[in-house]
Parts: sequence; structure tokens; C-alpha cells
Amino acid sequence: MQQQTPQAARLSMASAACLHRRHLRLRAVLLLLLAVLQTGCVSNALRKDSRNPGVWERMQRSIGMSKETPLEMGRKFSPKEQREVTICRQTYERKDYDKAIELCKVAAKKFKESSLGEEAQFYLAESWYAKQRYPKAQDAYDQLFEDYPSTRYVEPATSRLYAIAQAWLQTSEPGAKEGIRTVSAEKVISSQPEKKPADPTLRARILPNFHDHSRPVFDTQGRALQCLKSIWMNDPTGPLADDSLMLTAAWHQRHSNHVEADRYFGILRDEYPDSPHLEAAFVLGAHAKQMSYQGAFYEGEDLVGARRLKEQTLQLFPASHQRQQLRKDLDILYRQEAERQWAMVDYYRRKQRPRAIAIACVRLISEYPDTGFAREARILLADIDRSQLKDLPEVLQFMESLPQNAPTPVPAQGDGNPVKSVSQPGGTDQNSGKTRL
Repeated sequence: MQQQTPQAARLSMASAACLHRRHLRLRAVLLLLLAVLQTGCVSNALRKDSRNPGVWERMQRSIGMSKETPLEMGRKFSPKEQREVTICRQTYERKDYDKAIELCKVAAKKFKESSLGEEAQFYLAESWYAKQRYPKAQDAYDQLFEDYPSTRYVEPATSRLYAIAQAWLQTSEPGAKEGIRTVSAEKVISSQPEKKPADPTLRARILPNFHDHSRPVFDTQGRALQCLKSIWMNDPTGPLADDSLMLTAAWHQRHSNHVEADRYFGILRDEYPDSPHLEAAFVLGAHAKQMSYQGAFYEGEDLVGARRLKEQTLQLFPASHQRQQLRKDLDILYRQEAERQWAMVDYYRRKQRPRAIAIACVRLISEYPDTGFAREARILLADIDRSQLKDLPEVLQFMESLPQNAPTPVPAQGDGNPVKSVSQPGGTDQNSGKTRL
């Protein structure tokens, strides 16, 4: 028998040790897989076991797999802790608001993210509201929504915020409670301009207010809009959500911020089709789009959108008292669209591009045949050398179809002149397109 050399023996021992380690690793992997399978079976059994509800959840919390807030876990407070919040509520009910504010601040901070903290935060806001310190009340209600998004006090909190917004808007705009009605049938706001208040801190937002503690130090109207936004953001399905959107949109329109007004009217139309404000959202939204139009040399999306909204309004609300005005607006929009097309013709004429002029004139005559711009387009089209249009058979065919020596159509009043944008100052209602609502 041949004896192994020391070097060969060492190699053989190393190989055996390596193989042993591989076997150990394989066995460890198999044991781990088996443990996972057994754990899954146990977990399924625990989940399906109706006689042991909550066992799986308790096991998860015990090993740190589930981390819930005290509010979610239903934390049990001691009678002494519960008594602290009870005293806060009782103090508020006794109308000792200063003491209630002091107690609620401590309790809201001590029991934050719990049901007791939620109650303390709500009564803190209520105490500020009862003292008519509306800015602090607004901050407290907003903090309630921030800390407790699913708060059980959502309805009374939004009702308070709406009342605060109404008070601030009425203070900053005397006589504004006319025109548009809310769901609660209260007259809230009008789209017509109102007189300015006498208080200079209301006329100029940069002036600080130190004499009226029921209003913010700066920008009363801006804070009112924040209240309204908080309502429809935190309670989008509540009874005051569409009221808040309508109030916000009407405020922007009254202050000539037609782009923002159009945006809020659009949200109201899309998200609240059952709202009593739906007709006003269509009528005033179309007016906002029309007022956003800047003229023939700007984008025409607002013009097209306004026409579509007015047509939809006539279809959806056949009994609307605004039908006559809407038809007049559609006539104005029709002339403005013709003016946009004529601006394109004039652009190509300055560039001396006869082919483009011919195509633009054909479109203008086809789509707006009874306007003064179409009359000018016919004259311009007849002067174009047809040899330059030989590879445009459809244009040539259209030119051949035009009657020769046809009587000039009588344009409607104002068709012969450029129609002013509704956003431009001056001009009569017929020419400028301004809508009286």
C-alpha cells in the first residue's frame, strides 16, 4: 500500500473540511425553508381561527412587526387622564373660555395622537371661536385636521370654518351677500363689484391690523380663502364642500382673477354634478373663460372652451333665465373666432405666402361665411394668381364654386371691424363682448 505524502494528506483533509462546510450550509438552508413554511402554516391557521381573534396581530406586535399609534391601538387611559380632558370640556361648557384654553393646550400636547388629544384640540378651537378670536380658532381647527385627518369632529369644524370665512369676506367687502345662494339657502356672495370698506387695513393687505382681534393681522380675504380651501380639502363629500368652492370661485371672478375663477368653477362642475350651484358653475364658468380671452393674437383655448360651455348650458338648462344672454354671448364668440382666423390670413399676407393665404381664406369662408371677415377673404382670394395654386386642386375647386359677381353680404353690426377682447377695457357690450350677469 502506497503511503500518502504529508502534502497530499493535508490536501485531502482540506477537501473533506470544505465538503463538510457545504453540507452544513445546505442543511441550514433546508431548516430555514422548513421554518418559513411552518410559520406560514401557523399564521394561516391563526388567521382562520375564529376562536382566537387578534392572535396573529398580537404576535406581530410582540415581535415588532406592527407599530400602531395610540389612537389606532385604542389606548386605554387611566381614569385620572380621562378626567383631565373631561375637565377641559366642562370648563368650555361653563363658558370659562380663558381657563378652557389653558387646560386644552396642556391636554392636547400631553395626549397628542390619541382620542383624548383629539377632543382637547377640538375644544381648544371651540374656545377660541367662542371668544371671537377667529384667526387663532382657524389655526386650531387646521391643526385638528392635520393631526387627526379622520377626526370625528369634521362636521362641526368645517361649519365653524365656513362661518369664519363668511364673516371675514363680509367684513372686507360690505354688501357682498347678494346673488348666489348656498345649499342652506343663505345668500352668500355676488359676482358683481362691491364698494370698498372704510377700514384702510382691509383695503390694503400690507397694512397690519392691531385693533380688531376677530381678524388676522394681515390679509383678511386671503385667510378667508384658506378657510374655504380647508373645508373642501378635508371634507370633500360634506355639505359645505360645494358651497366653499362656489364662494371661492365667485370671489376670484369678482376680483377679475378669471383664470382662478375658471379653475374653481371647473372643479365644481366635475366633482359635484348634483350641486345646486351646477347651473351657476356653467354660466359663470363660461363667462370666466370668455373674460380670460386676450385677443386674436393669443391662444384661443379659452374662446373655444367658453363657446362649448355656453352651448352645454343651453342644452342642460333649457329653463335658465340666462338663455337670451347666452345666445348673445355665442354670437360674440362666433365673431371673435372669425377674427382669429382673419388674423391668420393677415399674418400670411404680410409674409407674402399666397398658398397659405388661400388655404386660410378657404377655411374662413367655410366656417364663418356670414361675417365681414369672410367678405374680405373672398375679395382677397379672388386676387390670388391661380397658377400658384395648381398643386392645390381642392382650393381651386372651392374658388370655382364661389359665385361670380355675387351680392356682397350685409355683415352684422361690428363684423367689419376687429372684435375687441372681453378682457380689454372700453367699448360697448356688443363690441367688447362683456357679459352682464
